[in-house]
Amino acid sequence: MKKATTDKKQIAYGRLKEFILDYRVEPGQRLEHEYLSKLIGVSYTPIREALNQLLEEGYVYQIQNRGYFVSKLSSEEIVELYELREALEVYALKKVLTQAQIINKMILHNLKEMFNKYADSAREGTFRKRLFLDQEIHMTLAKLSGNHRLVKSLGDIFERVNYKRRVVGLYPERGPEASAEHFGIYKHIRQKNIEQALSCLSDHIVKGKEKLLELLKDREENLKYYHEREQISLV
Repeated sequence: MKKATTDKKQIAYGRLKEFILDYRVEPGQRLEHEYLSKLIGVSYTPIREALNQLLEEGYVYQIQNRGYFVSKLSSEEIVELYELREALEVYALKKVLTQAQIINKMILHNLKEMFNKYADSAREGTFRKRLFLDQEIHMTLAKLSGNHRLVKSLGDIFERVNYKRRVVGLYPERGPEASAEHFGIYKHIRQKNIEQALSCLSDHIVKGKEKLLELLKDREENLKYYHEREQISLV
């Protein structure tokens, strides 16, 4: 009985998280127990338990006597996520580069292949593919460190960051810029320039953060403009 209850909670949790990450429910939208129960095919209890887990993870927030809502986008959270990402990635790459035997010809070849795929995607303007390839590049570098907890934490951060990127969008011109930065990182890894590689990686992550914050600001200003237009039309 306990296992069946746990399984239903995990099913509910997985589906609800999927809805949020795939933007099938919008930031600020209320999550109604009855609707979710019918949609997912489980009782209220697994739904409530899944929502509580998502609350702990920051994907939803709760208002007393009103229920659960999908977490809104905030510049503060974006800054925090990117700061964590920068700290973890720079640490991981430093660990990799100070153990020179980790970077062999095969790894360099695979990295270059990924950078080339990202460059192609940036030229084509394929939004979702860019997100996937960018994450693959950075996670691959982190995995070389052999620190499994770090990799798990970084994966969780990317999940949150990419959700925000999907909602807010990406600048098309950022693709070629990011691709050039990737090749800069690759060049210094290949030449074993540790400090330059770490500096390039850090700068790359910071620039990505700044672009996302710009887009979030533009989104909020547009939403405010349309809201004000609607209010005027109702008068």
